Amino acid sequence: MDKEPLLNNNAGFTRVNVFDNTVSRLQKMIDDGKFEAGAKLPSERELVEQFSISRSVLREALRVLEAQGLVAIQQGKGVYVQKPGLQTVLQPVQRLLKDGSITLQDIMQARYLLEPEIAKIASLKIQEHQIEKLEQYYQDMTKYLEYPEKYLEADRNFHNELVACTGNPVLIIMMWPVITMFTGFIELLYQVPGTPQKVFKAHEAILKAVRTHDPAAAEAAMRAHLQEALDWFGPTLASEKFFPS
Repeated sequence: MDKEPLLNNNAGFTRVNVFDNTVSRLQKMIDDGKFEAGAKLPSERELVEQFSISRSVLREALRVLEAQGLVAIQQGKGVYVQKPGLQTVLQPVQRLLKDGSITLQDIMQARYLLEPEIAKIASLKIQEHQIEKLEQYYQDMTKYLEYPEKYLEADRNFHNELVACTGNPVLIIMMWPVITMFTGFIELLYQVPGTPQKVFKAHEAILKAVRTHDPAAAEAAMRAHLQEALDWFGPTLASEKFFPS
């Protein structure tokens, strides 16, 4: 494989510039398909020479890629490109959420557009073992009504399992970050008295419709659930003080 041109003016870069540039170049190599999933990256020595950087900068850059789910660092063996997964999708979305490019309004709008159709498809394809999982998550919500973090975890599991029931990997990849991001707004869920109890009851209707394989009822129950959420949170959705820092 031909080597990329070396950086000609590293002396003019700060260490931060060199580090960011290294991360970007490694990401591009993977995104462009130069290394397929499972492929081993060139050795540390080769990459250091190719990028004209220090070993410490390269190691830090590779740790960033590992945190993003792009590579797996195996001590004594090398660095291997990983198959893209959900964490790979979630990382950049989390950054957009943190800097305010994505807001709670955006998340709720996406859910309102997609999840009613997801519930409809899930009701037609759901298997018995998946129904059992949904029922368990529903029971967990009942158990943890007074425990915000555990309650929201059960809620997230319920919605993620519902998407999985569609059997569509594209929907799973699309919705997993959206649903997971909502976890960052756990405090908002408890700002309006009685909201957890109302959300809990809404899931009962969704579960019943899916369990009986009723697509129209499943779609309607999910749409009603999300519309209620928009109504409950409406006055506070525009308040940035609730956005996670």
